[in-house]
Amino acid sequence: LGFRGTLDLLAEPTRPRRVPEATMGEDAARLAARLVCFGFDGYTPDAHAREMIAKGCGAVIIFDRNIKSPTQVATLCADLKRLAAPRPLLVMIDQEGGRVRRFRPPQFSDIPAAAAIGACSNPVKAAGATGGVIASELRACHVDMTLAPVLDVNTNPNNAVIGDRSYGSDARVASACGAAFIDALQAGGVAGCAKHWPGHGDTEEDSHDALPASRHGLRRLESVEMAPFRAAVSANVASALVAHLLVPAMEPEAHRPASCSERCVTHLRKNLRFGDGVVMTDDMEMGALRGIPWPDREGEGGPFESGAVPRAATEGLRAGIDLFLACHTRRLQLDVIEALTIVIERDESAAAKARKARRRLDALCAAYVSAAPPGEFGTPGPTTSVDAVKGTATVASAMGEPRGRL
Repeated sequence: LGFRGTLDLLAEPTRPRRVPEATMGEDAARLAARLVCFGFDGYTPDAHAREMIAKGCGAVIIFDRNIKSPTQVATLCADLKRLAAPRPLLVMIDQEGGRVRRFRPPQFSDIPAAAAIGACSNPVKAAGATGGVIASELRACHVDMTLAPVLDVNTNPNNAVIGDRSYGSDARVASACGAAFIDALQAGGVAGCAKHWPGHGDTEEDSHDALPASRHGLRRLESVEMAPFRAAVSANVASALVAHLLVPAMEPEAHRPASCSERCVTHLRKNLRFGDGVVMTDDMEMGALRGIPWPDREGEGGPFESGAVPRAATEGLRAGIDLFLACHTRRLQLDVIEALTIVIERDESAAAKARKARRRLDALCAAYVSAAPPGEFGTPGPTTSVDAVKGTATVASAMGEPRGRL
């Protein structure tokens, strides 16, 4: 079978099977929560954060709203891990560089945008230096993963959501830079995340607000958009993030984004040989998911206060997603957990995928997630200092002079 034949097989409907009693009730709810990454407000673990950890959420993402200083954020992450102990808690952040960086100068290193890295005189060396500096600063603050690198090839100048977050318009440069970043980052003990599969570079809509589309055929997608992801897989990237993006060449069903598409996830796992790497969604709270007209499916639960998003999560689980990012709102986080719980309880095939997702997350945690540090609650525990001056200089030295400059 060629790829199209594989897609046709995947499209065959299956009838849900009843789940064994061992996956029912509280066990199903804990398993569902394990597949959710939550975000919250504040510089210390508030009631919201404590509730999500108590429910069993497997990951937390921190933003600017959680960060004041290296010592403060190290203490926050240490305390979050202490609340979850003895089970591991994956702490992640969006630390790309440029306009998407949560650790900012002057207290942290000045990390340039990927476009500046791709345009410098030695982009591969600079990408590696950037990955190494980010790893050292994240590790110092008990952060286990960054949602980087951005591997979208920026072939559309009207694409504001990606723009300078990309290494550029040349897939070869993006591939080499992404692999170098991943090598250095993960050698420093921090998990990387290749995003936004299967390529968000040639779109015009912003998935924060609407559901964009990539209209290219599969041959073009394979040669351009997917090339940096193939390099990332060869570099053993720990995870990949799937975009809320329509890709008709891979998923012909109207309104079904890549993040809810078994065809798109399977192509990453099988055709690019990502295998049992962790696959996560982009933030489930983005506008791209809110208006999807899902057809009725018996036994899905709801309606939910957060609308169509919980249904998108259950579709994502069936597609093979391992981790669902719900970065802001408590109500939506609870609805996603409830929706996943219902489908795990009622559908054996979905329950089996949830158990497989848990195993993948367990493997990632064993490789990259630090344990709760010793020390009292409210202290950072043993850590290393952040040398922002040195980190900034290291990246600047690796970049050298911009290409074309005399």
